[in-house]
Amino acid sequence: MPLLKIEKLTEGLARDWAGYLRDWDRTLRAANHPETTRYNYLLAAAQLGRYLAQHSPDPDADAAAEDPTETTKAHVEAFQAWMIETRSAATALNKHIAAAVAEVLAPPESEEAREERRANWDPIELLIPEWRYLQKPALFPEQQNNTGLMVTEMQRGPGLHPYIARVVGVNRMKRVNAVLGFTRLDEMDRVNDLASRLVDLTRNGKPTWVPATEDRGEGIFLQFDLDAVAKWEATVEGTALWEAHRESHRRNFARRFSETAKIVNPDTRLPGPRYWLVHTFSHILIREMAMYSGYGAASLTERIYAWNEAPQREAAAGLLICTTASDSEGTLGGLVALSEPSRLQGIVLSALRRAARCSSDPVCAMRTPSDPEDFLHGAACHTCCFASETSCEKANRFLDRRFLLDLPTADGPTVPGFFGSVHGI
Repeated sequence: MPLLKIEKLTEGLARDWAGYLRDWDRTLRAANHPETTRYNYLLAAAQLGRYLAQHSPDPDADAAAEDPTETTKAHVEAFQAWMIETRSAATALNKHIAAAVAEVLAPPESEEAREERRANWDPIELLIPEWRYLQKPALFPEQQNNTGLMVTEMQRGPGLHPYIARVVGVNRMKRVNAVLGFTRLDEMDRVNDLASRLVDLTRNGKPTWVPATEDRGEGIFLQFDLDAVAKWEATVEGTALWEAHRESHRRNFARRFSETAKIVNPDTRLPGPRYWLVHTFSHILIREMAMYSGYGAASLTERIYAWNEAPQREAAAGLLICTTASDSEGTLGGLVALSEPSRLQGIVLSALRRAARCSSDPVCAMRTPSDPEDFLHGAACHTCCFASETSCEKANRFLDRRFLLDLPTADGPTVPGFFGSVHGI
């Protein structure tokens, strides 16, 4: 029997309060909050609304009882005092009431602020809530079977490389794909610079529905040691290899994107070395896991969490390899089973050892772009690293085995690989 019944929580509340609770419930669902957390937050807000309507001695509370945006700090303090008197101090001051009160008191976003947020939108913002949820293993036991997401913090095997800090088995997941528009010439990660590049699905730009699919499946999440990644990245950014990749990206950007992209600084669209590292590691794992999971490599997909610290977001370095199907029961568990410590450490070791060699070496291992070349990969090819279009989120760009392991370069000293020499693994 479900714990949260929104109709029961909103019973007796004013229409605006009921609508507010429903909207907030959708927001909490989108952030993958467990049902118990959603219930506690919404219950606290509902209690505040009922207090304003039935128990507040303040004559100005009538407006707040009808519209949550009219709630003031004085109303909240009176509500907490009433809760202490009628319930207990612990109940009145718990975190759920504090969160509900903060949500109620938050001023509505202005149209100007909304437009500015849209103009400055970064695709990484789609990944931040997922990353933050995966950083809270204490929430994992609270998950309900009907949420579509079940994850388990796994133990690290003694033989797993120490730079892989965490392993999370994604026993069950739900992925929704929706077509909102399409672009010509420019990719999705460019369109936030000029909204007109995104071709809408309807003439008025406001479709009443969009094509979408809902898939279910499983996966494995791996998190790198963030301190080790930051230290390694600082070293790589000063190397000749990284400068060669940067210059190649500038040439590629100037030649292959639309006229409107000329106003964009190409360096702001180049993923940092940590992205190249995590992305390359993801590809070699996909190729290795395909041999053990029972799924073909083309059915495994990646989701890369790799960005530097910035205002309102913390640094990230991790990856999710998953597989989904449109069947209502999802997939069969062959991929998440590889998160078992004894199996995963052998797969990681084997993947890194395979990445140290390519049948196209030394040409592949020493590939470095130079003017006029503008390709966006280094030591990577179809033999060692490339994946199918259904698996890679960046069309086999931003890959280089030299960021994983110590391999020779075309000129200059060897770039330090994150995992060091293959002989020391």
